[in-house]
Amino acid sequence: MTVREVSKRTDKTPLGTLLSILMSFEVLARYLEIELKRYEASLIRFNIMSKLFVNGGEMTPSEISESVFREKNSITAVLNTMERQGVVRREPSTDDRRSVKVVITDRGWKEANRLSPIAQELSREVLSCLKKEKVEDLVEIMRNLRENLLPRIAKTTGNGRRQ
Repeated sequence: MTVREVSKRTDKTPLGTLLSILMSFEVLARYLEIELKRYEASLIRFNIMSKLFVNGGEMTPSEISESVFREKNSITAVLNTMERQGVVRREPSTDDRRSVKVVITDRGWKEANRLSPIAQELSREVLSCLKKEKVEDLVEIMRNLRENLLPRIAKTTGNGRRQ
């Protein structure tokens, strides 16, 4: 059975629906990784830069970790690379001496401005197979899923156990 044949089958059970969402996410993430690589970027780097951009160019590593749903140690590794490349820098927090904030540098702002139109075009391309109304429905459905699941995530510890 080919990938096309498998993707055409529809399992409308709750598990089938969940697996379909997960498969679509994986395919989308892989596609974006491939496309962003052409522009010397990665999906996680793009996500971090986007979150920093939306938050005025600075966040703590913990805030970044929470907003991109990745473990702090994996974010730290990406931030280390980004800092070596001069797109972000770490500064002591003015609010809490024990904390640092990650700040976009001038070079980072240039990178964000370079990647923004690329991201816009990729977005248009990815969503071009859907009618506007379907995109609006999809956005609403995904928001509902997030709003339902985020409180459940917040109630778990780092090892996945409920608090």
